[in-house]
Amino acid sequence: MTGAPAGGPARTVRPLLFDGSPYEGFPAGEIGYDPSGWDSDHPVFREEITRLRPSLVVEVGTWKGASALHMAGVVRELGLACEIVCVDTFLGSREHWLTPEWKADMRLAFGRPGLYPQFLANVVHDGFTEVITPFPATSATAAAVLEHHGVRCDLVYIDAGHDLPDVARDLELYWPLLRPGGTMIGDDFIARFPGVVQAVRAFAASRSLPLGVREEKWVLRRPPAG
Repeated sequence: MTGAPAGGPARTVRPLLFDGSPYEGFPAGEIGYDPSGWDSDHPVFREEITRLRPSLVVEVGTWKGASALHMAGVVRELGLACEIVCVDTFLGSREHWLTPEWKADMRLAFGRPGLYPQFLANVVHDGFTEVITPFPATSATAAAVLEHHGVRCDLVYIDAGHDLPDVARDLELYWPLLRPGGTMIGDDFIARFPGVVQAVRAFAASRSLPLGVREEKWVLRRPPAG
């Protein structure tokens, strides 16, 4: 699947999901700007984007979009025709519902988190509506849709659930969507989240993949074809 000329927006996934722009008519000015996240500008993003020069990035677990916005900035700086697809339910994880300050940050309204409108507002504010495509779905649903359409990406960022079964599932679902030679990056490779550490180590070992760890970020590179 092909994108646009260098420097312009890629059009790989968005037409498969939406008839038009998901940002059209969205009242971003009524919501304000709040891209708060965790370690969203880690150097590994710039390093891998610079090395791969991707046309498609898939992020699994977005919160308010801080890491996607950072990657979009790098993409724009490098003049790449790249689409960044953000997969998230935008309903919060177990940790968000059980941690009081994080729960407050979800801005519940009528019993529902306000994360998706905040994400859209942040993308509009930073001017990345032509680069970042939201995919409001579970990681399993999104992976099935992308696989159905034969979508393959250059870079995958995994930062969704932290329990062992959730992480193991996301690894198994998104590794086949990664092109040979592509990179999978993940977050929270720390003692606080033993499920992440265990799942990533087991996945790497089962495929004899070198596992790189940079602070809380982990990196797996898919071998080139041939």
